[in-house]
Amino acid sequence: MLHFYDGQIRRYITQTIRILSHFTVKYADGSLIRIPVLYGDADKQVASIIRQNSENKINSVPRISVYISDLQLDKERLGDSTYVGKVHIRERDIEGGAYTQGQGRNYTVERLMPTPFKLTMKVDIWSANTDQKLQILEQILVLFNPSLELQTTDNYIDWTSLSVLNLANMSWSSKSIPIGTQDAPIDVATLTLDTPIWISPPVKVKHLGVITSIITSLYQNSGSDSNEYIDGLGIPLVTGDTTLSTVLSKDIVTVTDYNIQVYNGQIELLGPTESSIPREPNFEVAIRQGQPLDWNMVFSLYPGKFVAGSSMVYLTQPNGSEVIGTVAVNPTDVTLLAVNWDTDTYPQDDDIVTTGDRSSSGGRSNGSFDAIIDPHTVYPGHGMQNVVAGDRFLIIEDIGSDVNFKNNDYTGNTGTATNNGPDGWKNSNGTDFVAKINDIIEWQGDHWQVIFEAAQETDTHIYQSNIYNGNKVQYVWNGVQWAKSFEGQYKAGLWRIEL
Repeated sequence: MLHFYDGQIRRYITQTIRILSHFTVKYADGSLIRIPVLYGDADKQVASIIRQNSENKINSVPRISVYISDLQLDKERLGDSTYVGKVHIRERDIEGGAYTQGQGRNYTVERLMPTPFKLTMKVDIWSANTDQKLQILEQILVLFNPSLELQTTDNYIDWTSLSVLNLANMSWSSKSIPIGTQDAPIDVATLTLDTPIWISPPVKVKHLGVITSIITSLYQNSGSDSNEYIDGLGIPLVTGDTTLSTVLSKDIVTVTDYNIQVYNGQIELLGPTESSIPREPNFEVAIRQGQPLDWNMVFSLYPGKFVAGSSMVYLTQPNGSEVIGTVAVNPTDVTLLAVNWDTDTYPQDDDIVTTGDRSSSGGRSNGSFDAIIDPHTVYPGHGMQNVVAGDRFLIIEDIGSDVNFKNNDYTGNTGTATNNGPDGWKNSNGTDFVAKINDIIEWQGDHWQVIFEAAQETDTHIYQSNIYNGNKVQYVWNGVQWAKSFEGQYKAGLWRIEL
């Protein structure tokens, strides 16, 4: 054990001195004089200063002196030295110097078995005459009937704070009878006090953990031969058993039953029945319908201490993985959590392989595209310069129309052209190019090709990264629209915060 000093014996002395303080004597003129109390074994330098460095000075009276005369191990009170007493502490939160209704810090305190001792102290009562002695003793002795309770600390988890002072013995006078001519004028009466004390080793303090996620196994009989699926996820639960089927599901308990909206590195709370209205185009933030909710209010309802930059949020993805980030309440808007996402937990991009050249240099890969464009306003030669083979783009509007195809073009389509397609999107041989909203297109060197046809992908999730201007932003096709990867609305049970 490293050096440890808690002043435990000193506290027993201090409390004994306080008990003997505030007593007075009454002089002949009717004045009340308070009796000073000091610790008896003052060091030599202090005693010399009090006597003004002279042997001719005598100490003033009345006076009370307290000092230790004995300290012994109390074997009768010895206990199990291996015993550990645990206490779980939950504090109230403090904000602005005042207690709030919220949950504060949580601890587990492990107290080790203390060692018992018997402390003996002497109390010397100095007086100039018998009347002074009687006045002092009458005020002190009435306290011991037969003992006096002693409390060393006000810490309610300190199991050694209470003790008692017992009056064990008393010596009436330090003078002898008959009085000699050399006797000092000061008379000293001595009280012997003993008290059972404890000396405790240091305690072990641990921060409490908080359970925020519970996973349970559920078992269910099924008489159906068909597969059962989790709604909206397409995950089979039961296959081909006509008698007994085992269903494993997750019951995740989150911070309240609130839903959340995740966008642009922020999280806002949605009420249990609240939803959000998508904006157009699809990549913009959805509009909430209800009133903003205070994150601090939510955190105050649950055990654990929210620590900005340390508390973590977990978002469950359709494939079962989790996106993780550290959170902090926005200092200017308590309805928003600012999130620093761990990019290593992002879902992996899905490769779209073609015959074109898609170099991995500069962040280009088969799981990325170069920009998001509106093909009505941006096209080769107008906002798109120096397009090379392998360049990919996500389009947010249609390009051309099926009727623009000409007879026997290079794609193999046939038909009668009734309209001429946009010149900016024609292939090198002059043929029209057709693509639909939310498709990903790629320049093959002499013609454009649709490499991801959104209308045909309605029951899967495809992850792609936009590497425009060297900034990598991941998006996901959820079967309906493109959204920023894991951003969007999360129902209760699909997100949690670890405080």
